[in-house]
Amino acid sequence: MIRLGSMLPQAFMIGIIEMVNEVGPEKTAGWLTNIGKEMAKTQGPGLEGSPLDGLNYLPLCPFADELIRFIDIFGEHPEEFLKIVQYSKEREAEDKNKVECPAVATFLCLLHNAYRKKRAKMAGYETIHLASKSIMPGAPSAYNEEAIKVAGISKEEVDNILQKGSCVFKFIKKE
Repeated sequence: MIRLGSMLPQAFMIGIIEMVNEVGPEKTAGWLTNIGKEMAKTQGPGLEGSPLDGLNYLPLCPFADELIRFIDIFGEHPEEFLKIVQYSKEREAEDKNKVECPAVATFLCLLHNAYRKKRAKMAGYETIHLASKSIMPGAPSAYNEEAIKVAGISKEEVDNILQKGSCVFKFIKKE
């Protein structure tokens, strides 16, 4: 049974499944990105995450609990969610400016990266997303190799930070 407090997040995720089925993963990915940007406008400028050696990381994915609850109730990780992740990886492979691409481990990374980037931009910073770790057991972590190079660290250093959290990013002050 769905608890009343969980209805909206679960309805949102069911809506994402329906969007993928009706308009495809490309438009759904764009929609999630737009939602993230609009959410950021309501919060205003800011930088998130715990600082560590010139980078920032999130100890916990802000969507983890709701996504796990959704999968517990519905019994599986819907293929529509995976289609969004796959589309994002294919788009990154074709993108000439790979450093700007998010490291997408779950479909919600698109929304969250857009949110983080917009808030940072309003605060006078650019953001690069180095890596994210899926909350799904056995799912691979996602890396943006170009962003890792720009940040001047190794993938092993990123992995060490991912052991402490869910995603790693760098804020760069705009001049």
